[in-house]
Amino acid sequence: MEKYAALREAVEKVELVDGHAHNIVDLDSSFPFLRCFSEAEGDALTFAHSSLSFKRSVRDIAELYGCDASLHGIETHRRSLGLQSISSKCFGATKIAALLIDDGLVSDKMHELEWHKSYVPVVHRVLRIEQFAQKILNEDIPDVSKWTLDMFTETFVTKLKSVADRIVALKSIAAYRSGLEINPNVDKKDAEKGFTEVLSAGKPVRIKNKSLIDHIFICSLEVALGFDLPIQIHTGFGDKDLDLRLANPLHLRALLEDSRFLKCRIILLHASYPFSKEASYLASVYPQVYLDFGLAVPKLSVHGMKSSVKELLELCPIKKVMFSTDGYAFPETFYLGAKRAREVVLSVLCDACDEGDLTIPEALEAAEDIFKNNAIRMYNMNGTINPSGSENAVPHGLAAKERNTAHSDAVFVRIIWVDTSGKHRCRVVPAKRFHDIVKNNGIGLTFASMGMTSFSDGPADGTNLTGVGEIRLLPDMSTKWRLPWSQQEEMVLADMHIKPGKAWDYCPREALRRVTKVLKEEFNLEMNAGFENEFFLLRNVSSERKEEWVPFDSTAYCSTSGFDAASPILQEIFSSLQSLNVPVEQIHAESGKGQFEIALGHKVCTVAADNLIFTREVIRAIARKHGILATFVPKYSLDDIGSGSHVHLSLWENGKNVFMASGGSSRHGISKIGEEFMAGVLNHLPSLLAFTAPIPNSYDRIQPNTWSGAYRCWGKENREAPLRTACPPGIIDGLVSNFEIKSFDGCANPYLGLASVLAAGIDGLRRHLSLPEPIETNPSSFDGEIERLPKELSESVEALEKDEVLKDLIDEKLLTAIIGVRKAEVNYYSENKDAYKQLIHHY
Repeated sequence: MEKYAALREAVEKVELVDGHAHNIVDLDSSFPFLRCFSEAEGDALTFAHSSLSFKRSVRDIAELYGCDASLHGIETHRRSLGLQSISSKCFGATKIAALLIDDGLVSDKMHELEWHKSYVPVVHRVLRIEQFAQKILNEDIPDVSKWTLDMFTETFVTKLKSVADRIVALKSIAAYRSGLEINPNVDKKDAEKGFTEVLSAGKPVRIKNKSLIDHIFICSLEVALGFDLPIQIHTGFGDKDLDLRLANPLHLRALLEDSRFLKCRIILLHASYPFSKEASYLASVYPQVYLDFGLAVPKLSVHGMKSSVKELLELCPIKKVMFSTDGYAFPETFYLGAKRAREVVLSVLCDACDEGDLTIPEALEAAEDIFKNNAIRMYNMNGTINPSGSENAVPHGLAAKERNTAHSDAVFVRIIWVDTSGKHRCRVVPAKRFHDIVKNNGIGLTFASMGMTSFSDGPADGTNLTGVGEIRLLPDMSTKWRLPWSQQEEMVLADMHIKPGKAWDYCPREALRRVTKVLKEEFNLEMNAGFENEFFLLRNVSSERKEEWVPFDSTAYCSTSGFDAASPILQEIFSSLQSLNVPVEQIHAESGKGQFEIALGHKVCTVAADNLIFTREVIRAIARKHGILATFVPKYSLDDIGSGSHVHLSLWENGKNVFMASGGSSRHGISKIGEEFMAGVLNHLPSLLAFTAPIPNSYDRIQPNTWSGAYRCWGKENREAPLRTACPPGIIDGLVSNFEIKSFDGCANPYLGLASVLAAGIDGLRRHLSLPEPIETNPSSFDGEIERLPKELSESVEALEKDEVLKDLIDEKLLTAIIGVRKAEVNYYSENKDAYKQLIHHY
């Protein structure tokens, strides 16, 4: 194998495009974990333990986890770590850069597409046409008895076209329902008869009639042609619902010969096993036929996997063969699919070289094509991921992360957490110790760490936290990155656990997850967030041992010369954020002297909070590298404008923004659930400030006529209102895509801040609150008619102490600590009037 060292390295390192997979489910889903290893179900599943695939795969997973090589050992390990940790570990090991998900395989407690972006940066949808049709009949049609086939067809085609630009492929499971002998010229009367037959069976509708399925398939192909979409077709083996005799792809010949569809790209899934040779033949003689070998790898024996892939390549051109995991339900299925695919393809390519079919350079090209390039071409993905060998290829997604975090030359790893006062803190361990011990076991940290203030490293009175007791800082490996500004160091965000696997009540990241879960379980919603980071760049003009920090420049809002002056710093900041996969939407000079703003793209709120921490770290570090101090303090100089960390929020359901009204149903351009959520935030705003404006200096910023939101109101594009609805470019006039909270600043712990906003929004949804009329002018002109928001931190703390909703949803213990820290802040800064000047070194 030594002569194939370069080929082995290429196969091991190539980033993967997973062309066909399904959604992951929660750990407490009723979907049995044993299904990870077998297509069987029911009583047949009890025999899965004795299959070759089960025995081999259990060892593979146990080796990855470092646990006992048994089903019980793996399941125990999964429960102790939780879904986030095992997903990070599995996907981190796969190097999957893009994931195409058929979300039509509905499982108990499955996660939506957006959730998977926490682990794979590029995630696209594959639409299952039969499930799409059933959904129309089950959910969108109140009285199906009045429907005709024509009415259904028009609705189906219209809805399919409406989502066609948001998917990368169609998918058919005709093989499961009526077989692959699809009639491209299905008689309309037969289809109408089938339609009536399906409806007469009642709801829930399950489409099994062959003529109706053929009709739906042909309609879908016509849409696919119009939008240049390929269609995936299940072929070969699967679970017992399938009649394997009808899943032979040779049955597709009539369809493949139809002149209307010669340009429609067709992907035969699962190596068509056991009809791999037949599939290879079809791909060799029909230009529109392509092959995918997911499911056959890794479900077959090692010999079976190799034989199946070899059979595909007997006749089929290499440019037509593609990788997928067919991962589903469990992160481990993605890991097994990727691991075994690399091993199998390497073995097959080496044999091909030995037998004279390929040269080593040709085998290298084949590996890149099979794992990545063919799929990029097939699914029109050049805009989201570059093909291997491209001169302009840049590190992307998890492949970039793998290169970024390679630890062979790393010296230190920073383990970062954010305390109750919003300060970033870290413990640093040698890289070898981190990977040998700390990665899985964490490091110790005193209880007192979550009771510290902005001015002291001791716990504040009233927090119930002291130096007695210790937690574990457990690294979240999905957040580990190489420091862009210090190439021999890495950083990782940490969760706080009482012991590995059991979260601590005071953990800010867990608090946000906890409230996020309530929103998801009660309302099937997720909140996306995008932060605008305002900060000052200061330079030191100290003389005679007196330290003085002055603005970097004195230019105006959106000044071109101001941007020119800071451009070298800002370019390096942008490049660093790109390397950390943090999306940047805008950069400009702000109104203050030496003030700038960097606006981030929106992400699911848990990811958005992580991105904000990385952004602050990057900005401060790069500025320091240039001899400049960057500070996010709300009001570093009482004579200048303040800095905020405005956050834009939206609500999403099944990958769709549902904050925005769907039509003329709202006078404000907001959906009903959007209005209720936002009304809850407005209702709790005085107490929310204790989270989002957490130090006395925050209230020096929140003043009338400073665009900081000093009054309790909301407005449409009103920058003097603390809550502002926004209609960015591309949104239909009159509708709004999100709302902005202006009273959120750079001293806030983003996990706690977003958790409090979520809690307030949930209360609005539960109580069906309504918004008052928007304020269309400067609220300060109403001369006392509009309630002033807290002018001091003490007023916000007082409101928080009375807020039973936040106490219930955030956790009473954590709230006690927050209130204790805030009261300490109030007392200290009231007694030390100039102490705020030191905050530039902390935030």
